Amino acid sequence: MPREADFFSATMLGLAIGDALGFPGEFRSYQQIIESFPPHGVDDLVGIQDPRWPRYPAILGISHPPGTYSDDTQMTIAVAEGLLEAGDTDLDAIMERIAAHFVTWSISPKNDRAPGGTCMTGCAALEDGVPWRQSGVANSKGCGSAMRVAPIGLFFHQDRARLLEVARASSIITHGHDAAIEGAAAAALLVAMALDGASPTEMYDAVMLTCAPHSKDLQRCFEKLPSLLDAPPEIALSSKGLGESWVAEEAVASALYCFWRHPHDFRQAVICAANTHGDSDSIACITGSIAGAALGLEAIPAAWRAQVEDAEFLYALGQQLFERAPK
Repeated sequence: MPREADFFSATMLGLAIGDALGFPGEFRSYQQIIESFPPHGVDDLVGIQDPRWPRYPAILGISHPPGTYSDDTQMTIAVAEGLLEAGDTDLDAIMERIAAHFVTWSISPKNDRAPGGTCMTGCAALEDGVPWRQSGVANSKGCGSAMRVAPIGLFFHQDRARLLEVARASSIITHGHDAAIEGAAAAALLVAMALDGASPTEMYDAVMLTCAPHSKDLQRCFEKLPSLLDAPPEIALSSKGLGESWVAEEAVASALYCFWRHPHDFRQAVICAANTHGDSDSIACITGSIAGAALGLEAIPAAWRAQVEDAEFLYALGQQLFERAPK
């Protein structure tokens, strides 16, 4: 298998590891994270019910072990499997296969990891037979469609126009706001550019040229990013900076901030993303996809590659995406 194939697998493992790092801290404040894991916050895979976490806020559900990923990776897997089934065919066929996997995930007993309300609403509509172009919530710009598009960035990395078309359509299934649509396009584009060795500056310029003109909200958020690069994460990744990332434009901009701060260090990039006052698992998931695509398997700590949930499956999924990607 060519070396590039392992970068596809590094993307899939990287996003799941970032997700697993950030998942236990989701809904917790930056201060709570730092106080629970002094002095600098979470720096390793920990459990959602780890006794070091404060009693409140409590993350409900079963006590998943360290390395467990969230709905972010679950939906990413659904996108990957839909792509692999559909191949490089017409847009409706691709979306119908992805939509089918979303429905399967939504009704699965494994869907027990705080899934987003908009994603669940869209999946319920799909299950009821609503076509994918009408199933989404028209005014929702949550980050649920941006955190799952890494496989699109991998699969179509040699065809940017096709990548953008598929990524945008994949958002419409659940999230119809222009910021969500362009956030998904931007997140997929960042993965493709990372795979090709682009610098953070080049990535930023591409998003501003390709995605920002189609969404005022995304444009305004990304315009803040260069001036915040020297700000500490507790400022940049908060309401004082880029925002708390519950919405698409903030999550993608925050992920690029984390990678831009640590472009040669996967570990530090995802740790930066996971220790945030906001949607930490989604920021770290997107960051992990970019850093994994840019830096490859060897840059990801071996212990994390071994411990993350479904490690062998995720590695294999990356290999399959490489093998079947349009050449």
